[in-house]
Amino acid sequence: KQWYQRRVAITAGLLDFRDCPIVSQREGITFLGQNSDNKFYTIPGIDYISHEDVLPYEHSESIRDPIQHNLFQKFLEKKNDQNGLASYYSTNMLHQFHEDNFDCLRLRDVHSQTTNGVKITVYSFYMGCRSETPNKEHWWRYSILMENVGDITVQLRERTWCIFSNADNKESVTGKGVVGQEPMLKSGQCFQYSSLVSLRSSAGHMWGTYLFEREDRKFINVSIPPFLLVSKVAEPQT
Repeated sequence: KQWYQRRVAITAGLLDFRDCPIVSQREGITFLGQNSDNKFYTIPGIDYISHEDVLPYEHSESIRDPIQHNLFQKFLEKKNDQNGLASYYSTNMLHQFHEDNFDCLRLRDVHSQTTNGVKITVYSFYMGCRSETPNKEHWWRYSILMENVGDITVQLRERTWCIFSNADNKESVTGKGVVGQEPMLKSGQCFQYSSLVSLRSSAGHMWGTYLFEREDRKFINVSIPPFLLVSKVAEPQT
């Protein structure tokens, strides 16, 4: 196989709460607490989208805010120019949010592969290390976008993951669907979800396969491209 790299623009955005009834899964940014409790925290309604998928948007003047999200007015400030044209500018709170959570928000790599008419895009985030456990656990969040770029309807039936750590540990996981769902994708439709993975070493990688059933009852395998699980933590010398 030949692999190639290209730069892609990924945008962080707020989910309009009015869209929640039609969103299959409410995404959010997940953090690992930096204090002694090391608990997981999630800010709902924030996630990433390819800049290629961003569409121009105009809202009615009768609507106070373009997006209904409890962070919108905290992150963005509305200002009118001398002609009365409104623009939105980032607030100090947004700058502080980026500064405090830069490591959790920063995308390192985006991996994409198309197999049998289904395109899989995956990206991961290092969340930190939970040191209160008997063995230190390094945690990552990964998000996957499935897109049906073929002409026939498909439905996800099964997933298989291979998870490899730099400590020479390899684990295989197989299960039905993803996040408790078996999404059906018509031509042009997509489905996105997020999950977490932990390793006892500070680096590793994952890859896998999805099993889809086509509307003609035939089954197809769709590859999940390999992606790195990388942290800034150096392994101790032995």
